[in-house]
Amino acid sequence: MAPLLVLAWICALAGCGPPPESRRLIERLNAGSLADRLRAVAVAQAHADEHVRRELLRLFEDVHQPPPLRGAAGGVLGAVHDRRVVASAIRQLPGAIVASTSGPARAREQDPHLLGRALTAYGPEALPAVTALLRDSRREVVTWAIMHHGSYRQSDAALEVLGRYLSDKDVIYRRSAAFGLSLMNHARGEDTALRHLSDPDTEVRYNLAWALLNSGSARSIQALEARMAVEKDVVVRDEIGKALGVIRRRQPSPGVPTHAGAAGAAGAPVAGTGSRP
Repeated sequence: MAPLLVLAWICALAGCGPPPESRRLIERLNAGSLADRLRAVAVAQAHADEHVRRELLRLFEDVHQPPPLRGAAGGVLGAVHDRRVVASAIRQLPGAIVASTSGPARAREQDPHLLGRALTAYGPEALPAVTALLRDSRREVVTWAIMHHGSYRQSDAALEVLGRYLSDKDVIYRRSAAFGLSLMNHARGEDTALRHLSDPDTEVRYNLAWALLNSGSARSIQALEARMAVEKDVVVRDEIGKALGVIRRRQPSPGVPTHAGAAGAAGAPVAGTGSRP
């Protein structure tokens, strides 16, 4: 270990103050316009020693700070893989979710989104902590946690949770799972969506059609065409039509090499009772 790093480590343990560069950066995090402070957060990602990380965590947890600043601070902590941001976000989330969905002013409406973004920035290692929220006694917390599993786009464990809740008798949970699935890009997500494409709820079917838009296989085309033949809801029919159009355009023409990548898609998944992660 380099002598300067050893000295910094010993100084941190001994309770020394931050070095001059960190002190100046901490001052920038707390002074000037919001745009100035956000620029300082961006700089902090490359200079996040323990002193700067502690200040970022303080900003992330201070509900009186501007939401964009809190979100940016949490994103940096997640990106540098500071485990404290996971514990902090999970501790804040239940109260933030309840506050964002109740009361006349829907106080702190952005909080679940910015907390979820920090967890996503940390990576799939945060998923077990999110899954633990499914045991919460409050329905709105469980609904949010189901949806947020879709943020872990390649995770087998996340896909399993979404598939399980797509079979739940509670339509709110099924809607949240369908929206989560529409956010994923999992190799087996197509199978999950196809199994539930005839759900009695229109919002669930809408989001599953959107999820299938990303698969591009002939099996999805056949399933969507079969659903279109019996679908009565105008909005769902429109989304199925858009999905079929995008998938068909992505299919290779005879004699034309296949190119990777998806075509641009119209429409968007419907969040319903959930919120974007």
